[in-house]
Amino acid sequence: MTIMQQDSQYFIECLRQDLEHKVGRTMKTPSDFNVLILEIQKVMKESPSISTLKRLWQYVPVASSRSMTTLNTLSRFLGYRDWPDYIENLMRSNRIESSFLSSNTLLASKLEPGDVVDCEWNPGRHVSMQYLGDNRFKVLTAEMSKLKEGFTLTAMIFSKGNPLFATEVMDGDTNLGNYIAGKESGLTTLRYIPAKN
Repeated sequence: MTIMQQDSQYFIECLRQDLEHKVGRTMKTPSDFNVLILEIQKVMKESPSISTLKRLWQYVPVASSRSMTTLNTLSRFLGYRDWPDYIENLMRSNRIESSFLSSNTLLASKLEPGDVVDCEWNPGRHVSMQYLGDNRFKVLTAEMSKLKEGFTLTAMIFSKGNPLFATEVMDGDTNLGNYIAGKESGLTTLRYIPAKN
């Protein structure tokens, strides 16, 4: 299935996000991975090792490609038949409105702290966010959006033409939950401003 090779990093990022949502925590510490493995073991006969999960999140250096067995297991844990079924569900859902991602895509895992992501979506929403590290962003400016200046949030992928999924949206110490920007038509503009500029 050629779609599996194309934009595979996007599918991995979606898988990570869905797994974090299922267990209710982000994978930032060893104890987070312990919780995830215990949750998987509760419902699955087989489960990946903690070191495998850490590699999937790039918590430790990745020396090899991801195992199809691991991807199948994690997909089944999320309620799908296997990894291809998970990808097919992504393709049919609003998370990917067309067959492939546009070339204008940013992965949070590739950003450096201080980098700024500027995006817009309909009708007339505009938000500029500074990358803090660990997939976290701080809203610098916001126009006509429920995301407000000073909010922090977790986002893994910004892709023009696709919705932006933000989790753990925080207003100070208050967790506002998850947020979807551009649910119908996706992000209409996407700009990246490196920190050194």
